[in-house]
Parts: sequence; structure tokens; C-alpha cells
Amino acid sequence: MDLSTPNQTGKDTLVITLSQDAWQGDARFTVAVDGKQVGGTFQAATQAGQGTDTLTLRGDWGGGAHKLAITFLNDAYGGHPAADRNLFIEGVSYNGIPARGAEADLFSNGTAELSFGGAAGPQAGPALPSRGDLPATKTVWVESFDKGTGIFSRVWGPGVDTSKPGQITLHSTPDNKDSGAMVPPKGADAGFGYGLYSFTLSMTQGNVPGPYALLWPGTDNWPGPELDMVEVLRGGPVYSTVHWKGPGNSDKFTSYKMEGVDPKQVHTYSMLWEEGRLTGFVDGKKMWTTTSNVPKDFAHGGENLAPSVGMQTWWSAKDQYGSGYDNRMTVYEVSYSVIA
Repeated sequence: MDLSTPNQTGKDTLVITLSQDAWQGDARFTVAVDGKQVGGTFQAATQAGQGTDTLTLRGDWGGGAHKLAITFLNDAYGGHPAADRNLFIEGVSYNGIPARGAEADLFSNGTAELSFGGAAGPQAGPALPSRGDLPATKTVWVESFDKGTGIFSRVWGPGVDTSKPGQITLHSTPDNKDSGAMVPPKGADAGFGYGLYSFTLSMTQGNVPGPYALLWPGTDNWPGPELDMVEVLRGGPVYSTVHWKGPGNSDKFTSYKMEGVDPKQVHTYSMLWEEGRLTGFVDGKKMWTTTSNVPKDFAHGGENLAPSVGMQTWWSAKDQYGSGYDNRMTVYEVSYSVIA
């Protein structure tokens, strides 16, 4: 790794591991802690899948929680996957203690906002009272898309719009290109396990397939345990689907319709994933529940799941109408909580 300025001095040590997709030059980036840039411009050297670079920075940051901003400066794309420059943050540690969840995939110029220090792992908030049919939970994280895709850092396709702070919009294209954003699925222990997942969103058309909010296998292997929070049928209604791997590497699934929901309005779609049971909710009202084909999370011998939102219309091209850009879903907030 090229360090364009010497490392800082200080009693605290911040270590960032990373890799890149290099194309016509290496990925360049800057690092800031609590809003103040540390060092100059850094340059990755190691290709993803072939190892990692280690950047060690020193400073006097002290205890408590700190904000880490890593800004990718020189994205480049030549029109196909082999001609694409990307930057991957593989991990962060502070004074020898790993920062849980401090990973990011930067596929375009922008900033990955991470954190380190304080108590290990994501901090659970105070217990909330039961809301409708929802159980009392402790919030682990909330993504409100105030600064781009946030922790949904794996982004693909031409139909992702983050131009308005506080929301992310996924839209169709006339040539039915896939688009989406997700928490990176990098292994069985990536993503998150049992708990309550909630997506607050609306759909502009609401009566044709394409938009989705789901939980994807943490291993990124499919078919596998995929939990679709909300999709829509031609003409309605909205529905949830539980997928699992069947014989011969086949995809098996069961869907659950959620009648009486107007997807054009803003709703919060939630799924409670417990050992041996899945339950779907809309605005706190229980819509369905099942004990069949419920996957196990990593802590119980299975794999964790990665939240994802997107637009996929190629399989329902005959159902699309309008300009080709009119099938849209706007997501305002995604959260993950554990049972209190």
C-alpha cells in the first residue's frame, strides 16, 4: 500500500484491512476519524480474493465510540465486470479489538461511514413497548439513508437513486436491468441472525412485480434460505415468500398473501425470525406465521441473512407498463432489532 504521508503518532492504533478491484490503476482513498482527515491519500495494492492490504494509523483518539469515514476517490468503469475499479473495506480494529460490522464495498465514488471503539458489537437501544402485534424489542441498528446507501453498501444496476437524503429509490428501466442495494453477504456469519427486520417503504405503481425487500443468504449461495419480506403480484396483493434449497439444488418456496394492503402508501413491512417460526407483519399487524421450512441462523448451525432492497423486472417484463422507468419503490428506513 502506498502511504502518501507518514502515519501519525499517538498512543492509539487503528488498523484497516482492505482490497480492491484494480483496473487501469489502483483504488485511491482518504480516511477521516470523527470528521478529521488522518494522513493524505492512500492507494490500495492487493486484488480482492488474493489477500488484503493493511493500513495502520496512529493517533490520540481515546476511549468511547468514534466515527470512521473512508472515501473512495477514483472509481472507473469500462462497461463490463472485468473493467471495473472498486474498493473493499474488509475489517477495522482499534487497539487490537475488532470493530464488528465495519465492512463496506465501494463500487462508486463515495464514503463508507463506519464506527469503532466503545463496547464491542452493535449497541442495543432501550426496550420498546409492544406495538400492535409486535413483541417488545431492542434496536440493534437503523438505516435511514441520510447519506447514500449506508450499510447497504453492495450496490448494483442503473436504477438506484440516492439523490434525496433520507431515502433510497429503486426504479425499473426500459431494458429491465436489475438494480439493488444490500448489506454485503460475505459468509455464513455475515449479515444478522434471529430478530425483527422492518422495512418502511412505498411503491409508485404497486400493482406490477419488480420491487422487493428481502433477506438474502449470508453465504451469497442460492438457492438457499431467502426470506422475501414483500413483493407484489400483477394487480396485487402484496405477499411474502419463504425460499429454501430443495433436492437437486432446486429452489423450493411457499408464499403468503397479505390482503388489504395498499402498496402505494407508506407501510412498514416486518418479519420476525425466531428459532422454528417466521411471522410477517404490516404496520405492526400480524399477517401470517409459519413453522415450516424455517432456516437456522449462524449461531444455531445455519447461516445469517443479509437485508436487501431492489428492483427486478426481467422475469415479469410482459406485466410492465408506462415509460419503463415508472415502476419505483422508495425505501425510507430499515431496522434490525432483537427480542427484549
